[in-house]
This record gives sequence, C-alpha cells and structure tokens, in this order.
Amino acid sequence: MKANAFDLQHVRVEAGPLKHAMDLNTAYLLKLDADRLLSRFREYAGLTPKAPHYEGWESRGISGHTLGHYLSGCSLMYASTGNEELKQRAEYVVKELQACQDAHGNGYVSGVPRGKELFEEIKAGDIRSQGFDLNGGWVPLYTMHKLFAGLRDAYTLTDNTLALNIEIKLGEWLEDVFAELTDEQMQQVLHCEFGGMNEVLTDLAEHSGDPRFLKLAERFYHGEVLNDISSGNDTLAGRHANTQIPKIIGAARQFEASGDAKYADITRFFWDRVVHHHSYVIGGNSYNEHFGEPDHLNDRLGEGTCETCNTYNMLKLTRHMFKWDALAHYADYYERAMFNHILASQNPVDGRVCYFVSLEMGGQKSFNSQFEDFTCCVGSSMESHSLYGSAIYFHQANNLFVNQFVSSSVQWKELGVVLQQVTRFPEVGTGRIIIHTEQKTQFALQIRCPYWALKGMSIKVNGEVLAQETTPSTYVALDREWQEGDIVEYDIPMSVRVEAMPDNAKRVAFMYGPQVLAGDYDHVADNHTERELPAVLIGSPEDIASRIKPLGNQVFHVTDRESDVYLRPFYQLHDHRYTVYFDVFTPEEWTQTEAEYRESAAYQAMLEERTIDFMQPAEMQPERDHEFEGEHVNLGKIYNRKYRDTWPSGWFSFSMKVLSDAPVSLAITYLKTSDSKIRFQLEADGTNLDQRTLESEELNQLETFIYELPEKVTVGKDKIRIKFTSEHGYKVAPVAAVRTVKR
Repeated sequence: MKANAFDLQHVRVEAGPLKHAMDLNTAYLLKLDADRLLSRFREYAGLTPKAPHYEGWESRGISGHTLGHYLSGCSLMYASTGNEELKQRAEYVVKELQACQDAHGNGYVSGVPRGKELFEEIKAGDIRSQGFDLNGGWVPLYTMHKLFAGLRDAYTLTDNTLALNIEIKLGEWLEDVFAELTDEQMQQVLHCEFGGMNEVLTDLAEHSGDPRFLKLAERFYHGEVLNDISSGNDTLAGRHANTQIPKIIGAARQFEASGDAKYADITRFFWDRVVHHHSYVIGGNSYNEHFGEPDHLNDRLGEGTCETCNTYNMLKLTRHMFKWDALAHYADYYERAMFNHILASQNPVDGRVCYFVSLEMGGQKSFNSQFEDFTCCVGSSMESHSLYGSAIYFHQANNLFVNQFVSSSVQWKELGVVLQQVTRFPEVGTGRIIIHTEQKTQFALQIRCPYWALKGMSIKVNGEVLAQETTPSTYVALDREWQEGDIVEYDIPMSVRVEAMPDNAKRVAFMYGPQVLAGDYDHVADNHTERELPAVLIGSPEDIASRIKPLGNQVFHVTDRESDVYLRPFYQLHDHRYTVYFDVFTPEEWTQTEAEYRESAAYQAMLEERTIDFMQPAEMQPERDHEFEGEHVNLGKIYNRKYRDTWPSGWFSFSMKVLSDAPVSLAITYLKTSDSKIRFQLEADGTNLDQRTLESEELNQLETFIYELPEKVTVGKDKIRIKFTSEHGYKVAPVAAVRTVKR
C-alpha cells in the first residue's frame, strides 16, 4: 500500500455542501424506525414483529436489504460525527439480529421471504435462475451481502464484538450451504446478482482470523464476467452494471488479502474501462441500469442514466485503488463523481435521493420517497452521505495527502498533528490549511493539483509564495518542519471547459472547475423563463465556453441567438428542469438542421406526453416494477437492446398502467426473425388481441405494432395484465419494448 486512509473517526467534515448533506442524512437515519426494518427478520425467525414492515421494496422479495444499509449508515455516521444516538441504534439492531439468529438455531438470519427454504433447495443442488432471481427469490445473496456488510461496519466502527460473532455464525451457515456444490453448480448460483459476497467474506476472514472464509470468498469468482476482464476484454455491454461493480470491489479486497496479482489486474482494467469508456460527465455510468458499448454514450441519454448505487460502488472501488498507487487521477475521478453525482443525487431541502440521476435533455431529477420506496439507492445513500470524510486525507510514512478540498479536519495521531482545512470549495478554488502540533514535526504535505487546473495552482506557506511549477493530476509536495499555526494557502483558478461525448464531438457538457454546469430551464430573469430549445447552442464548443460568464451566486450566463441561457452547478439543481449535454451547431448547420431537430424534439415530446407506462423487458427494475412473471422464459440483447422471449411452450406476463376513462393503445416492439417456431397469443386481461408468427426475411429488425385496447379491457381500471403465451411446442417472439399510450 502506498497510502492509508485515516480512520473515519479521525476526520470531521465541518462546513459546506457535504456537511449539509451529512446533516440531512443523519436526520433521516434517526427518523427511520429500526423495528419496522427488523419486522420481517423477526417474522421469519418465528418471533412476533415489534412493528409492521415498511412498504416499497421492504414489502417485496428483497426485504431486509435496507436493514443492512441502515446498520452500515448508522455505524459510518457515528464514526463520522460521534453522534451517540446513532451508535445506540446500531447496538439495538445487532441485539435484535442476535435474537433472530438464536431463534433460527443454525446461524442463519435474514429478512428474505422464504429464504431459509430457498437456501435449503440450493444446498440440495436444486438451483434455478432466470437472470434476476434465484429459486424464485429476488437476489437473496445480494440482500445477504448487505447484512454481512452492516454487521462488519458495526464491528469495526462501533467496536461491537457481538456483531462479529453474529457474522461468523452466518458465515459458517453459508459455508455449509455451498459445501457440497460443484464449481459448475456455484456458477449457476452466481448467475443471479450476489452483490459483493467475495468482499465481505474476505473482510470476515481478516476480522475473525479464520481462513475458511477466504476460501469461501474464492467460490464467488464469477467466471462468466471475470474471465473476460482478467483477459483484458471489455464485454460489459448489455450487462447489469451494479451487478458487476461489487464483484470487482471483492476482487480488490482479495488482492489485498492474498497478494494474488490476478485480482489487481481485474480491478485496474475494470476501473479504467468504466471511468474512461462507460461514464458520463458527472462521473456516473449506465443507462437503465445497464452498460452499453464502450465510448458510445450519445444515444444513451434519458431519465434512466446514472444509477446512484453504481457511483457509490465506484467510489468505494476508487478508495481501494488510491491506497495501492497513490495517484492523483484516482482522486480526480473521486472529486468529479462525489460532487456531480453523489451530492447531486440528494435533494438539498428534504434529503430525498435519486435512483437514477437523469441526463435527459430537458429532464428533471426524480427523488424516491424516504419511507415508501426503500430502493437500493435509498439504501446506499445512507452510506454515501455518511462517507464524505473517507477520502479527503490519506497518509503513508511521513506523507499526508490532501486529496479533496473540503472544510474539514484530520487528526494524525501517530505524529501528534491536527490539520484543519477551511474553504468554500467547490464554489471557489481557494482555501487554507492550518497546522496544529505541540512540537515541531517533519512531514511532507502532498496537495493535489486537480485535472481541471488549466491555469495552474499557486500556493503560499505563511504568506510566502511557493516558487514551484504545478502540473494537473499530480501532487505539490511541501516537505518541511511544521510548527503550530503554520498556514498553507492554495488558489486554483477555475475556468469554463468543454467535455464532449466520446462518440459525438458536437454534443457537449460544460464544466467550471470541478463543477458540471447545467442549463437551467426554469431560471427566471427579467420576467421570462428559459428559451424554447435550451439544449441547442450556436457556435463552436470552445467559442461558447469562452462566452459563458459567472454572474455571481453560482449563476452563469451566455447569450445565444439573442436569447439568454442561464446555467448553474448541477448539484444545486433539484426542482428545475435542466440539460447537462448541449447540441452545438454552426449557424450554417443550424439553418439546415433546425426543422428536423424541432420535428424530432416535438415527436419525442408528443410520445412522452401520450405515454401512460413504459416497460423495458429483461431489465431487473422495470420487470420488478411491472410484476413480471413467466415460465420457460429467455432473455437476450441485440443492438444493445434487451428483449424477452421464450423456449417452446413458455409464457410471460406483466402489469401495465392504463387510463380508466379514456381509450388506450398498446405498442409492442418485436425483434422480427425467420424462426418458424414463433407462434403465440397476446392477451390483455384475458382478452385475446392477436396471434402472430412474425416471420421475416430481414433478420433482426425491430418493428413496433400498435394494438387498440377494447374499452371493456380498460374501463374502470388503472392497470391491466399483458400476457404472451406460446402455442404448444412453439415460442413467443422476442419482445424488446412495451408501451401504453393515449389513443
């Protein structure tokens, strides 16, 4: 390790937007009722619940995952703030989990419905998965990972040895479940999302001193994905993004525990591909939860961009990698994603968080309910907004790395030094660092010169200008004997820069220093709001960037085609429509393109306005939201588009929203095929709509068919059941999209 993170207990975030986010998160953690999160744990252990379970995901097959996040969140925030009430919450949860584990009697404890029976089936070699389920359960090992992680964090951050004892018993139970399975059977199990089980089991081996858990972690090597990455092949396109990232975090921990270079190679290759080839300007990745083709992001903008869990996990991975290599570009990415995605995903008024952070041109952030949804991103946000102190400072020998510019302090106990940083970053690029030490101490203060410091970085020590050249994405080393009251001042001039889509140089985003700027559709100035097409700007990207000027109060302005365009830092926009990416045209290009552009924008707006509901088959969350069911069901992808079809004699169904008092049409996008075994019925609430064969000489063409739903099917209803059923011995055609629209 070239650097070590300071213990979270020794870092305090003291002011600024990150501190505000932490305060909102603390308030949320204390509002949650632990007994409601524990309700199903007690129920499935044969104990009487002390409170009803929450709704949303906590009333479904993934119930219990939130408790793991909650236990981690309380433990992390206690370490970050010293708030004793949070420690007491963690202690209460651990004691309740002990009671549930004791009631089961075999080490098992979980809030997963039918979890005990499900794992008994797996132990017996009965393993079934259609992609997002395991023996009919919704990602049970993913949920188990959250519980392991919560117990680990309670042990390491609140000194709760009971949490470690529970975790050891749970690990021994899990070892027994998989003991007799072959490697081939384990790969069948791993076909279903399992979070970072290899990570938490490696941690458990370290904390318990029992190498059995390290061997158990090895069994979670998912060859289908990791073999390609190990060989240096980017085959991420079409894969569920946040299913993969925790596996790589686990690989990073396995490298740290074993020294096996294979795991380091996997980690480094994956990090580079995701950060440099699959990520948007805000540091987030994925569209509708899935990776696309590398460096192809232009056509992947919409409300489903940038799942927040993904970036929570990418930052976690980045912290590992900085410890290995102590390179500034890791801290550069961390800064980008922390301020422009994680911070931007929280509503600064009430603390609600986003599942997806929309990059739709003219889009708006959508925030989950704090007490009714309990999605994965609600859970991971309990940790994200407790972790801001985890990557500001690192140390190694006599080096102290200042990686992030945040009003904060760090206690370096080994040297008897306290460092305090005061700044209004990211609003400004200036700040000062004050050294507190009881005696003169020699060490090197390593201050990051960020990637965006195109005009350099100036540093003063006790008022004296440091005569040293600075290079972006490196460190400025101040190696000297420090004494009480020494002050280091830094000044990093900010400027507006352009970042283009990798596959379209004319679709660009603008940044001011570390901040992504977004066009504010709803900015009010001079009694008018933003213009009609604020996602289009005229001129070259560099010319437009040079014309963007700060007005003060974090508002930026550019005049375009005699219209005023206002921009703000993306993290500050929570209740306005916005655009992050702009299309830029020369005046001549715009003259030729305007009519087509307006027609396309109008069609898309019309489609969205008429849409009642949309479901993307073969993607986990849309299928869960639409109550997907089926037998002999298959999934695939083409042109980076997911689809569902069936094997012979298969069927699948799902629910779609409709209007109870107006005519509704059903739009189905099929993948046409020459397969003569395609023959199926389409029904809406039991009413037959069509029988199709969909044979075509043009292979692999997507085509949309419109069905007018009979009034008897929709009247008086807010949703209906759509069902595809193959004829005996035949198959259902590939279904790539389903939409209900106003007639």
